[in-house]
Amino acid sequence: SSFRSLSLVCRRWRSFLRSEHFTAVRKLTGTVEEFLCVLMESQCGRDVYWEVLDSSGNKLGRIPPVPGPLKRGFGVAVLDGGKIVFIGGYTEVEGSEINSTTVSASADVYEFDPAANRWRKLADMNIARYNFAFAEVGGLLYVIRGYSTVANSLFNAEVYNPETNQWSLMDCPDRVFWRGFAFSFSSKLYVVGNGSRYVDIYDPKTETWDKLNTEQLLSVYSYTVAGNKVYFMDRNMPGRLGVFDPEENSWSSLYVPPRQGGFWFRLGVWNDKVLLFSRVCRYETLTYDLDKERRLKWRVCDQIKPSASHLTSVVINF
Repeated sequence: SSFRSLSLVCRRWRSFLRSEHFTAVRKLTGTVEEFLCVLMESQCGRDVYWEVLDSSGNKLGRIPPVPGPLKRGFGVAVLDGGKIVFIGGYTEVEGSEINSTTVSASADVYEFDPAANRWRKLADMNIARYNFAFAEVGGLLYVIRGYSTVANSLFNAEVYNPETNQWSLMDCPDRVFWRGFAFSFSSKLYVVGNGSRYVDIYDPKTETWDKLNTEQLLSVYSYTVAGNKVYFMDRNMPGRLGVFDPEENSWSSLYVPPRQGGFWFRLGVWNDKVLLFSRVCRYETLTYDLDKERRLKWRVCDQIKPSASHLTSVVINF
């Protein structure tokens, strides 16, 4: 709240709070904290809002809503460790459903700055898209494939440079997938497509693509990256949490306890632990400790109790 008050003093103060110099000073003095930001949706989508929790699980309030109409099929990433970026998505036209042709894809991109406590419009993507893969690699933001307004598959990618506020189109392997996902490892971009056996790997240094055969078909509906591994929920593996280790190129799985009255729906990460959110709001959240010495089994996380469902979570440092 003190940062919000200071940002209202004048434009010069607001610019200083948003500057790289101020961020660097806070890192050097050890005043940077980790916050869990959770985007959630109330029943029937009548209310969509963000809740912010500190490292102890205390609710600190809400982030202002993203400008514009309610979107689905969007991406939420973090740039520079502390700024949330809301990317693309689609809006329904005249109450139509996603399997019709009357949806409107968006090229809008917004950035939330916690120092100013507000969203600002960034440059639009070159192509409006939804249900795309996305990841930050080396300070650049990549969006890969997805769908256009007329539900056509897109076979291209774009990269955003925050220093120039510009998007650039780039080629990617001609491969169809439904809402794949992407992540960064060893300064490379990994793109995983549902319904495909291959992981596409992009090296920004050489600007070349390679591929990795997983020897299995994936149907991932939620994932998170923690401790240099990817944890994912796969419709083909009920009751299991998939684990991909890109360094060893190994695939494994963990037992997930069943729950009464619903099923596990979303993954996240918090305090170096994997979070497992319930589909049903106000039900318990589970944590899995990544530290092998402390790891026992899944535990109920009493600190995190989302007040709604359809969760999307990110961690920022501020």
